[in-house]
Formats: sequence, structure tokens, C-alpha cells
Amino acid sequence: MSETFIIGTARIKRFLNIRRILDMGMRKWLIFMTALVLIMAAGCSGGNADTNDSGTNAPKETNNSAEKADKKADEKPKEPVEISIMGWGNEQEREIYASVFKKFEEKHPHYKVNYIYVPQDYETKLKTMIVGNTLPDIFYIGENTAAEYSKTGKLADLEPYLITNPDLADLRANFVPGLLDYGTVDGKVYAIPKGWEPYLMYINKDLFTASGVEIPTGDWTTEEFMNIARSLTVKDGDKISQYGVGLETWWGPWTLFAGSQGGEYFKDGKSNFSDPKVIKGLNTMYDLFITNKSAPSPNAVKTAGMGQSQMFETGNVAMYAGGGWMIPTFRQSLDFEWTAVEMPLGEVRVNPVFAGMLSMSEDSKNKDAAAELMAFILSKEGWMETVSMGLEMPSNMNLFDDKELMTEPPALAPRIATAQYQDNKIQLGLAQTGHFSEFIDKIVQPELDNAFTGKQTIEEAAKKIDEKANSELFTN
Repeated sequence: MSETFIIGTARIKRFLNIRRILDMGMRKWLIFMTALVLIMAAGCSGGNADTNDSGTNAPKETNNSAEKADKKADEKPKEPVEISIMGWGNEQEREIYASVFKKFEEKHPHYKVNYIYVPQDYETKLKTMIVGNTLPDIFYIGENTAAEYSKTGKLADLEPYLITNPDLADLRANFVPGLLDYGTVDGKVYAIPKGWEPYLMYINKDLFTASGVEIPTGDWTTEEFMNIARSLTVKDGDKISQYGVGLETWWGPWTLFAGSQGGEYFKDGKSNFSDPKVIKGLNTMYDLFITNKSAPSPNAVKTAGMGQSQMFETGNVAMYAGGGWMIPTFRQSLDFEWTAVEMPLGEVRVNPVFAGMLSMSEDSKNKDAAAELMAFILSKEGWMETVSMGLEMPSNMNLFDDKELMTEPPALAPRIATAQYQDNKIQLGLAQTGHFSEFIDKIVQPELDNAFTGKQTIEEAAKKIDEKANSELFTN
């Protein structure tokens, strides 16, 4: 092999090695340049994403808006604020107030009402919840119990809401005289009446017509009432097929009759049943039950197997003394012509205060929301469900002429008239002692029940009531 061939071969190998090196270098250079371009591009993109101080970089805003929209879509809607409210009543009243709360929720979708309906033993449940610190946001209390419950420290002062809420402030200026006093203790408002009830004499017009007796007017007297009751009582030997009047014996009726003759059954911080005017008023009831038998006595009611109001519904009594809360029931159940008149006039006009009161828990976490619900209940919109159904009368006197709200039967005039003589401060004086329930339930009612069943006279009952109450309860 010649030298020239060997040299040529060596040169070719060196050339190929150089070419391989160059090729590798070119590839590395191309890779490097490509990477550099990508890095620069990424850097520019990152700069745009990170720089948005002037608010001129649209890509940043667009990306953030999209991210926010995605987050918002992932967020669950806030749950409505729950407002709990506890109340009493029959099934019909429960249905009426359920519709009130439904209307409130429709108007305020950010609230949900938890309606705690207690058909029986309400006071027991309320006291248990007070002891257990489990009160709802709003709860009913009786018109005579604000002083009693305020002592627990569990009732919120509603005065700030009466002042700051325009609806409640207007209502306060136009309250039926005296009503708000029943929720006020030591200058603080612990309860607001959601409405009030007149006490009326319901009339079966058909039975009056059949007996040839004229329907009484609002100025009829106690004596006229007694005569009408006797004339409408139908006897068959010793049996009575129709009574002139149905009259219950709980504190409402007897405080009315006791006060109608100008009597003061509670005076100067003491029980005062021995007042001759109180005795005269209570003897009206005694005569109806025992002497004249113009009204079914408690014993007769047991024998009949139905209450006084049911006896009116079935035509067994021609008149029935009862509260306005009976109107929704009578509108549905009565199959005869009926109306109502004011209770008979004695020496003075008296209508005991019957008003379910709204109180707020001092421990409520939703006081502002609860105040809104209370304001709705006490507005025309809320009362359209309760007042128009006849369940109660509005506390706001400005609404008495509202024909949309105030409906018949029975006649409106006697119902409105009773607003002018709600109590005569005797009931209020007793209520403010904080002992109303204890005095009535444990001392008064047992003695009067014995009188109304003929076991003792009213005079004997009155003496026992005063002696026991003033030695055990009202000792100061």
C-alpha cells in the first residue's frame, strides 16, 4: 500500500471527525438557541402576568376574573338566618300563623322561620326552656306575666327596637290605650302585644227570633241581660233543653263581672274580694249558674260532655260570652245567623286585657333579625292573616277603619268599642306584682269553682280568698 494512499485515508478520517464534531456542535447550538427563545418567551409571558400595577395588562385581569368566577361557582350559597319563634293556640291558629311566617320568608328570603307550636302545657315548656337556657329567639308570654318572667333576666329590653324600627315606632304612638303597659316593667319594655281580644256576647239570631226576643244593643244593662237569659232558657220539667247563655268560669269572665260593678278585687297591693261591689258582680254569675239556672253550671257542662262554646255551636245556648279568638271557629262552624254585642253594662265598662305578648330572648344571637319578624307580625301585612280572619284585633288604632283588614261577621262596632275600656288598671296592678298566676290558680280559682258549683256562697269564697292571699302571698 502506497504512502500516498495512507496519507489520503488519514486526511479523510480527520475530515469526518471534524464534520461529526461540527454536526454535534450545530445540534447543541440549535438546542441552545431554541431553549433560549422559549425561556425569553416564558419570561415575557411571566412579566405580563406579574405586572399589573397600572391596571393596563388585560391578560392579568382576564385570568383573575376567570379564577374568581370559578371560585364563586364552587362556593355554596349562604344559608338563610334562622329565627325561632314559639307560640300557643289551637290548630286553626297554628295554620294562620304558619301563613304569616311564610309571607315573611317570601318577603325576606335571607331569613327562615322555625315555628315552634305548643298546643298544650305552654307555660310548663316555657319555664323549662328558661331554666335550661334553650329559649327561642321570640316567644309568647301571657298578658299578665311580663313582671314574673322579667325577674329571670331572660327577656330582652325591646325599647331600642321600638325607637329605631320605624314600623314599631309608629305602632307605639298608636297603641290601644293601656296595652303596652302590660309588657312594661320598671320602665323597660319586655313584651309587645301582637294583638288584643275583645270579650263579647255572641248571639244566635235564629233562637232570638224564634223566642220573640229582640237582639240587645250595646247599651243593655246587667239587669236586662239577666232577664233575657231567663226568657231564652227552655225547661222541660226538671230538664233544660236550651240555656239562655253559656258562661265560662276562668279568670276572664269573673274579672269582667267583678269589675263591671265598680269593684276592685285587688287594691293597694292586697286581695280585696270582700269589696261589696266585687261580690255583687260575682253574684251575677252565681245566680246564672245556681239560682236561675239560665247558664249551664260547670257540673252541667260535664254532664253534657261538651264545652260552653260547643253548646253555642250546637244551638244548646242562645248566647255565649267569649273572646274574639272564637271568631275564626264560629265563621266556619256556625250554620245559623249570628252576631255579637258588647257585654252588658254595669256601673262601669270593663274589658279584661287579653293579649298574646311577644318577647325576645336576652340570649338570642339574632336580635336584629328577630326584631324584623316582630315588626312584620305587627304590620298590616302580618295582620292581614290574623286580623282579617277574626283571630285578633290590631294593636294599631289607625287600622280600625281599614275595610280590607277589618272583616265581618260579627259586627265590627262592638269589637272596636271595647278598645276604649280595656281594663281599669286593677288587672294591671295585680299583674305587676309578678304573682298573677299564683294568686289566680292556687288561691282564687279553687274557691270560686266551689261557689259556682253551689258548694259555698260568693261571700264565703271571697272571705277565704282574702284571708289566704293576704297572709301567704301579699304580706307587705
